[in-house]
Amino acid sequence: MAEDMYAFSRLDGAFQRTKSLLWPIRWDVWLRLALIALFVGGGVSFPNTSGYTFEEGDLPPGVVESLPDIAPLIVAFILIVLVIALIWWIIGTVMQFVFVDMLRTGDIHIRPFFGERLGKGVRLFLFQVGLTLILILAMMALILMLVGIGGSGVGGAAFILVFIPFILVAALLFGIIFLLTNDFVVPIMIHEDCGVIEGWRRLFGTISNNVMQTLVYIVTRLVLGLIAAIVQAVLVILAMVIIAIPFILVGIVLLAAIQANIVLLLALLIPYLVIAVPVALLIAVPFVTFFRYYGLLVLEGLAPGCRLLPE
Repeated sequence: MAEDMYAFSRLDGAFQRTKSLLWPIRWDVWLRLALIALFVGGGVSFPNTSGYTFEEGDLPPGVVESLPDIAPLIVAFILIVLVIALIWWIIGTVMQFVFVDMLRTGDIHIRPFFGERLGKGVRLFLFQVGLTLILILAMMALILMLVGIGGSGVGGAAFILVFIPFILVAALLFGIIFLLTNDFVVPIMIHEDCGVIEGWRRLFGTISNNVMQTLVYIVTRLVLGLIAAIVQAVLVILAMVIIAIPFILVGIVLLAAIQANIVLLLALLIPYLVIAVPVALLIAVPFVTFFRYYGLLVLEGLAPGCRLLPE
């Protein structure tokens, strides 16, 4: 008989557990899981405007001359954004542990677990920061080396283009490390009450005995993640369009009745986002819950002693 591949055999179990938790609908459970999705990643994305380069002619007259005066404000704004991003990142790492605790105990509340898991969350945050810095520094070093070899002109650009596949492979490897950390190391840290490094050491021992099982899981997880991301994106876009219809109609009425200015019309974005963002997060709930159950069930197959979910 062929070896039981946990990446396939655990799919139905993950689906059934997700269905049991989320159906029939209990809005208190869905809303708490939506908050989890907000921090651990629920597929909500925002338009990327980084491809546009602002030029001096795009700015109102006098803005360029006033830049030295507002430079401290700009620096302060950047620092505030960085601090908020770091706090958000830390909360997200803590929520990884809280999510597992919620599913393993059946107690779908955040507060009882957050304080208990803060220490482990900070350790996970430092681990992720370290990996991110290593990846960034490695990319920068590689680009500088290639530019140094090929020069700053066409030769340097050609060298960088040649090594783009290697850069993508490196990024994929780091992505897999993050994936295994969230899916397997976090539950191991909870079960064994250990740190990230010790969790990875124990996972290495498990992987070494289940190499093919782990490889199949990684491929399956990435494929399912891609499919889920596409489905979720379609659902979110449809929901956003449907929610936008009444706001568009109100805007048309305002333009026709009182010739509203652009500021008043933009003010409609606030109630729109107040409705749209929670809806997008609620759409993410079944997806993040399924994948969390899926990872826990596969880990249970790889390491039977690391059972976290109830029978």
